[in-house]
Amino acid sequence: MNIEMQIIREVNIQAENFYDDAIGFGNHAAYALRKEHRSQLTGLENIANSALKVADILDYIKRQTARSKESEGWRQSFPQAANQREAFGPALLRYLEEELHKKHNSIARRLGIGDQTDEDRQLRRSIYLHLIRQFVRQMVIQYEYWLTVGNGKKGA
Repeated sequence: MNIEMQIIREVNIQAENFYDDAIGFGNHAAYALRKEHRSQLTGLENIANSALKVADILDYIKRQTARSKESEGWRQSFPQAANQREAFGPALLRYLEEELHKKHNSIARRLGIGDQTDEDRQLRRSIYLHLIRQFVRQMVIQYEYWLTVGNGKKGA
């Protein structure tokens, strides 16, 4: 199996492992952003799917969180979250920068991808982007579900 197929396989395995986290963030997004700000989450999904670098995705989250009136939801906490004081945008940013970064390093080690050559660094970036895309996709789907039929239920 070539390296790209191995990466996709490993990312899909990890996606199963962080599914519950994506559900939690999707519920938080639905609570904080509501239906009126759906375009902000679909914008995030579009950025994630088209970005060539992780920084583009992280910068989008930072920009949305920092905006004034129209982005208040990005700064809203969620009573059902583990950390009830953490706002949506900062929590999402932390999760992508910390948790998914750890997972990307773990996948790289498992596949024997170092960080010495340009090719290895490119493969590592690819792993990280794939993980973020999977997570954001799962989160946005849960957001849509929560708004339309979930009403805060976990969903299957």
